[in-house]
Amino acid sequence: MADMNINAKFTTRLSLKDIEEYQKFLKKYAKQLPKVAENIVTRVSKVGLENNYKSTEIIPTKNNGNTVTGGIRTTDVKDTYKEFGTGMVGSRNPHVSEILAQIGWKYDVNEHGEKGWVYPKDDGTYGWTKGISAQKKFYNAMKNMEDSFKTIAIEEFRKISRKWYKGNARCL
Repeated sequence: MADMNINAKFTTRLSLKDIEEYQKFLKKYAKQLPKVAENIVTRVSKVGLENNYKSTEIIPTKNNGNTVTGGIRTTDVKDTYKEFGTGMVGSRNPHVSEILAQIGWKYDVNEHGEKGWVYPKDDGTYGWTKGISAQKKFYNAMKNMEDSFKTIAIEEFRKISRKWYKGNARCL
């Protein structure tokens, strides 16, 4: 068996021209960062639409100088009740968000208890319910957005860095 040299040496040389080209790239790169941030926010927001309520829409991305904002929102109040749950049924399967307690969300506000209540339906008839379980679609969408952020950010940064690498492979 032959000896293996694990102390191999790797060397490279950079010329002043290579360093100057890289500095130019970094300046150009810095100018592209706001657009990269906008792309990240837009793509992450689109993830939030997946498996969400029909009324969920993207909040348009805005760049306020040092901060890029965007996201998702629901435009139907009924979806709020679906998200958090209501009545006795909702209290048995509550939403996981701690924000609910902070804003004072109550499950059986009218104290119907096990009797439930009658409500008007869209077709003009009436229904009866004890409430609904929290569906948590919006919450799950937010978790998916958080989980996808890193991957999307890496992809967006790679898009601009690849342009430099293609033209400057000899510098590496």
